[in-house]
Amino acid sequence: MEHAPAMAVPSLPWRFSTRTLDPDQAGEQGAQTYYPLRLSVLRGAERFMMSIDAMQLGPILVGDCRFDADIRMDFAELRRFYHFNIPLSGHLDSVNMRNEVTATPRRAVIYGPTGDVRLSRWSAGSRILCVKIRREALEAELERLMQRPVRTPIKLAPSMDLTRGYGRILRELVSMLAGQIGVKEPLTRQEIIGAPLWHGMLSHLLAAADHPYREELLSPGRPCRPPAVRRVIDAIRDAPETPFTAAALAEIAGVGIRTLQAAFQAHVDLSPMAYLRNVRLERVHAELAASDPSRTSVTQVAHRWGFPHLGRFAAAYGEKYGEAPSTTLRSFRA
Repeated sequence: MEHAPAMAVPSLPWRFSTRTLDPDQAGEQGAQTYYPLRLSVLRGAERFMMSIDAMQLGPILVGDCRFDADIRMDFAELRRFYHFNIPLSGHLDSVNMRNEVTATPRRAVIYGPTGDVRLSRWSAGSRILCVKIRREALEAELERLMQRPVRTPIKLAPSMDLTRGYGRILRELVSMLAGQIGVKEPLTRQEIIGAPLWHGMLSHLLAAADHPYREELLSPGRPCRPPAVRRVIDAIRDAPETPFTAAALAEIAGVGIRTLQAAFQAHVDLSPMAYLRNVRLERVHAELAASDPSRTSVTQVAHRWGFPHLGRFAAAYGEKYGEAPSTTLRSFRA
């Protein structure tokens, strides 16, 4: 029997718990918490029960989820999110981008923002930590760690080892955060603790999962950037909407324009103005993804972040994100 979720998806509190014996309600709650989906009970409908205990931590949603029946779930493209599942018990069979993975307590499954996702069998009684990550947050974290722009979306491997190294640490970190969901006054609500924790989760995911940038990211011999380049990068990231010119950036660096351009090409692989454009695109993307299209326009957001020429802006945005800015804005879900 298939159960389609309701169309209306209200906003969620930062922390919540839900239990239901009704597959229809389970489908609706799953869609509200994660993504639009279609839920099917494969076996054990007479003992069906779903439980979700979840907590929002910055751009990350950590959910401790369980079904007491064999179920299947089908999703469309995640588009605005990356996602990984860590079984604490049982197993989960799934398919994404033609990659068939069985997740177990020793191996997590990872889904990117492209390609339909099918959880072909969530085995009865399996307790799984389901982690939903806003796409722009993970991509910005990788660019912060790499200190240069990267091509997105990040092509993460479909699974990762949880038994050693960064994968084991990531599993322990997610388990610790899940344990905070039921605490009356969780430490994660304190910005001084919560922000480093979610940044740490993103960086450990990027270290644990295989992707085209992983070897470079973990290389111990990455050269340090000269102070002139760091000063310009800091100025751009602090206020990318500022109408910087090449001369103004050179003045911030304390060197000549040509010297700064050569240093950026050597250490960032971009010119200073190209780096500025990339950071502005990041900010536009993040704002569009979080904005209500009934209250915000692409033009407003583009102008706010320093893009006066909409045609050139749209072309650059499409090249970086693979979609029109209006598409990102329309994907908003309250």
